[in-house]
Amino acid sequence: MQTIQIDKIEDYTVGHDYQPIKVSMSIRPPLYLANPWIYLDGILSYLCLREALGEDFWSLPSDVIIDISNLDIPLKKTDDIYHTSVSILNHPVLKKDTIYKRFTDKESYHLSEKQRQGKIRTNAGHYKDFMINLPIIVTDNVTWYCNGDKKELQRLLKHIHYIGKKTSIGGGYVKKIRITETEADYSFYKDGYILKQIPGKLKINIPVTPGSNWSRCTYKPPYWDNSQVELCRMPPNQLIGEENNA
Repeated sequence: MQTIQIDKIEDYTVGHDYQPIKVSMSIRPPLYLANPWIYLDGILSYLCLREALGEDFWSLPSDVIIDISNLDIPLKKTDDIYHTSVSILNHPVLKKDTIYKRFTDKESYHLSEKQRQGKIRTNAGHYKDFMINLPIIVTDNVTWYCNGDKKELQRLLKHIHYIGKKTSIGGGYVKKIRITETEADYSFYKDGYILKQIPGKLKINIPVTPGSNWSRCTYKPPYWDNSQVELCRMPPNQLIGEENNA
């Protein structure tokens, strides 16, 4: 099974007609995030992996990390870093939301015959009731600058209807996607700001910007894989005051 998956990933190809592009998603707030940024290369890696593996995608092992370093996605690549900025949020406002989860009759179809005859525990286990506080972002637009294949981006991104976390309760609903050409490649730098985590090993000509800082983080998909952590120059965090980005 693992060999089949690797073969499908290595055989998968997309278009490579690269050009500087701006991707803009009009969304219906709120947007639930686990960190300050949403990654376009992460979204495209998910879509391309799903397309490459077909039905096998839905039965991937949960205890093995699938190597996607050779997965072709429609973005230009320098070394092992994709040409795409982190998400740029339009006038984001950080707030807090409280989510409640309770067992109701709607979930009764999950129960076995034996469970239906007994008492359902809602103070522990799978059906436990809970209340959690989550950060939410109020914004109406998310933008990325990248260098990629415009037609392939249009084809793949039409399958995205929600972004961020908690999409099952309506978070980050995508109303419209606009993909336009730009005069230059702003994937890494624009208007005096770094726009992507840039590992120190990458030799590209980007000015040293006031207030820029360094941090150990991941910079390529899958972003949750901590084995890929490197020391990187960081983009500003829109969710905190600019004076705290230094």
